[in-house]
Amino acid sequence: MRAITKNKEINLSKITIRVLAIIFWMGFIFYLSNQPATVSASQSGSFRKMIIEMPILGVITKPILTSSIGEFFIRKSAHMFLYFVLAILTYSLVYNGIYHRNSQKILNSMIISLIVVFLYACTDEFHQLFIPGRSGEFRDIMVDTLGGIIGLILIGITNLFLGKSKVKN
Repeated sequence: MRAITKNKEINLSKITIRVLAIIFWMGFIFYLSNQPATVSASQSGSFRKMIIEMPILGVITKPILTSSIGEFFIRKSAHMFLYFVLAILTYSLVYNGIYHRNSQKILNSMIISLIVVFLYACTDEFHQLFIPGRSGEFRDIMVDTLGGIIGLILIGITNLFLGKSKVKN
Protein backbone atom coordinates (compact mmCIF):
# COMPACT_ATOMS: atom_id res chain seq x y z
CA MET A 1 0.00 0.00 0.00
CA ARG A 2 1.49 3.33 -1.03
CA ALA A 3 0.36 6.93 -0.91
CA ILE A 4 1.82 9.81 -2.87
CA THR A 5 2.35 13.08 -0.99
CA LYS A 6 4.16 16.00 -2.67
CA ASN A 7 5.71 13.68 -5.27
CA LYS A 8 7.15 11.44 -2.57
CA GLU A 9 6.08 7.87 -2.05
CA ILE A 10 5.49 6.84 1.52
CA ASN A 11 5.27 3.25 2.50
CA LEU A 12 2.14 3.12 4.67
CA SER A 13 3.21 -0.10 6.36
CA LYS A 14 6.32 1.69 7.70
CA ILE A 15 4.13 4.52 8.95
CA THR A 16 1.77 2.00 10.55
CA ILE A 17 4.69 0.28 12.30
CA ARG A 18 5.93 3.63 13.64
CA VAL A 19 2.46 4.61 14.85
CA LEU A 20 2.01 1.22 16.54
CA ALA A 21 5.43 1.53 18.20
CA ILE A 22 4.45 4.93 19.62
CA ILE A 23 1.08 3.62 20.81
CA PHE A 24 2.78 0.61 22.42
CA TRP A 25 5.36 2.83 24.14
CA MET A 26 2.71 5.27 25.38
CA GLY A 27 0.73 2.28 26.65
CA PHE A 28 3.83 1.02 28.46
CA ILE A 29 4.29 4.43 30.10
CA PHE A 30 0.59 4.44 31.05
CA TYR A 31 0.93 0.93 32.53
CA LEU A 32 3.90 1.99 34.67
CA SER A 33 2.11 5.17 35.77
CA ASN A 34 -0.96 3.16 36.68
CA GLN A 35 0.95 1.24 39.37
CA PRO A 36 0.17 2.23 42.97
CA ALA A 37 3.07 3.86 44.84
CA THR A 38 3.92 0.65 46.72
CA VAL A 39 4.30 -1.36 43.50
CA SER A 40 6.27 1.42 41.82
CA ALA A 41 8.66 1.68 44.79
CA SER A 42 9.13 -2.09 44.77
CA GLN A 43 9.96 -2.05 41.05
CA SER A 44 12.50 0.74 41.59
CA GLY A 45 14.05 -1.18 44.48
CA SER A 46 14.32 -4.37 42.43
CA PHE A 47 15.96 -2.49 39.57
CA ARG A 48 18.39 -0.78 41.96
CA LYS A 49 19.31 -4.14 43.49
CA MET A 50 19.86 -5.67 40.04
CA ILE A 51 22.25 -2.85 39.07
CA ILE A 52 24.17 -3.07 42.35
CA GLU A 53 24.67 -6.82 41.84
CA MET A 54 26.22 -6.34 38.37
CA PRO A 55 29.99 -6.97 38.41
CA ILE A 56 31.37 -3.68 37.05
CA LEU A 57 28.37 -1.37 36.95
CA GLY A 58 27.43 -2.30 40.51
CA VAL A 59 30.85 -1.35 41.88
CA ILE A 60 30.74 2.00 40.10
CA THR A 61 27.16 2.93 41.01
CA LYS A 62 26.80 1.35 44.47
CA PRO A 63 27.80 4.49 46.44
CA ILE A 64 25.11 6.53 44.67
CA LEU A 65 22.40 3.87 44.56
CA THR A 66 22.70 2.93 48.23
CA SER A 67 22.63 6.55 49.40
CA SER A 68 19.50 8.43 50.33
CA ILE A 69 19.22 9.81 46.79
CA GLY A 70 19.53 6.38 45.18
CA GLU A 71 15.82 5.73 44.70
CA PHE A 72 15.27 9.31 43.51
CA PHE A 73 18.08 8.86 40.97
CA ILE A 74 16.62 5.56 39.69
CA ARG A 75 13.09 6.95 39.39
CA LYS A 76 14.10 10.13 37.59
CA SER A 77 16.44 8.21 35.28
CA ALA A 78 13.55 5.90 34.41
CA HIS A 79 11.35 8.93 33.65
CA MET A 80 14.02 10.37 31.39
CA PHE A 81 14.60 7.07 29.59
CA LEU A 82 10.90 6.50 28.89
CA TYR A 83 10.51 9.93 27.31
CA PHE A 84 13.91 9.72 25.57
CA VAL A 85 12.54 6.70 23.69
CA LEU A 86 9.16 8.37 23.09
CA ALA A 87 10.89 11.39 21.53
CA ILE A 88 12.95 9.20 19.20
CA LEU A 89 9.92 7.16 18.14
CA THR A 90 7.85 10.30 17.56
CA TYR A 91 10.64 11.97 15.61
CA SER A 92 10.96 8.88 13.41
CA LEU A 93 7.27 9.03 12.55
CA VAL A 94 7.12 12.77 11.97
CA TYR A 95 10.36 13.00 9.99
CA ASN A 96 9.83 9.90 7.86
CA GLY A 97 6.11 9.73 7.50
CA ILE A 98 4.16 12.86 8.19
CA TYR A 99 6.20 16.00 7.72
CA HIS A 100 7.28 16.52 4.09
CA ARG A 101 8.55 20.07 3.75
CA ASN A 102 12.21 19.95 2.84
CA SER A 103 13.05 23.31 4.39
CA GLN A 104 13.99 22.82 8.06
CA LYS A 105 12.46 19.34 8.10
CA ILE A 106 14.75 18.14 10.89
CA LEU A 107 14.08 21.13 13.16
CA ASN A 108 10.33 21.07 12.58
CA SER A 109 10.21 17.32 13.22
CA MET A 110 12.09 17.87 16.48
CA ILE A 111 9.74 20.64 17.59
CA ILE A 112 6.65 18.53 16.86
CA SER A 113 8.22 15.58 18.70
CA LEU A 114 9.05 17.72 21.72
CA ILE A 115 5.49 19.05 21.85
CA VAL A 116 4.16 15.46 21.80
CA VAL A 117 6.57 14.45 24.58
CA PHE A 118 5.63 17.45 26.73
CA LEU A 119 1.88 16.97 26.26
CA TYR A 120 2.08 13.24 26.99
CA ALA A 121 4.14 13.98 30.12
CA CYS A 122 1.40 16.39 31.23
CA THR A 123 -1.33 13.79 30.71
CA ASP A 124 0.80 11.17 32.46
CA GLU A 125 1.21 13.34 35.55
CA PHE A 126 -2.51 14.19 35.53
CA HIS A 127 -3.28 10.45 35.34
CA GLN A 128 -1.09 9.81 38.39
CA LEU A 129 -3.30 12.11 40.48
CA PHE A 130 -5.89 9.31 40.47
CA ILE A 131 -3.50 6.47 41.44
CA PRO A 132 -3.22 5.51 45.15
CA GLY A 133 -0.10 6.97 46.73
CA ARG A 134 0.99 8.74 43.53
CA SER A 135 0.97 12.41 42.70
CA GLY A 136 1.30 14.57 39.63
CA GLU A 137 4.43 16.68 39.82
CA PHE A 138 5.44 19.55 37.55
CA ARG A 139 9.04 18.54 38.27
CA ASP A 140 8.36 15.15 36.68
CA ILE A 141 6.96 16.83 33.57
CA MET A 142 10.24 18.73 33.29
CA VAL A 143 12.30 15.56 33.87
CA ASP A 144 10.26 13.71 31.24
CA THR A 145 10.67 16.59 28.80
CA LEU A 146 14.41 16.70 29.50
CA GLY A 147 14.58 13.01 28.57
CA GLY A 148 12.87 13.88 25.29
CA ILE A 149 15.26 16.77 24.69
CA ILE A 150 18.26 14.49 25.25
CA GLY A 151 16.84 12.01 22.74
CA LEU A 152 16.34 14.78 20.19
CA ILE A 153 19.85 16.15 20.81
CA LEU A 154 21.19 12.67 20.10
CA ILE A 155 19.22 12.64 16.84
CA GLY A 156 20.56 16.10 15.97
CA ILE A 157 24.15 15.03 16.60
CA THR A 158 23.59 11.88 14.55
CA ASN A 159 22.08 13.90 11.69
CA LEU A 160 24.97 16.36 11.86
CA PHE A 161 27.52 13.55 11.77
CA LEU A 162 25.75 11.71 8.95
CA GLY A 163 25.33 14.95 7.02
CA LYS A 164 29.05 15.70 7.27
CA SER A 165 29.97 12.16 6.22
CA LYS A 166 27.74 12.48 3.12
CA VAL A 167 29.51 15.71 2.16
CA LYS A 168 32.94 14.08 2.56
CA ASN A 169 31.99 11.11 0.35
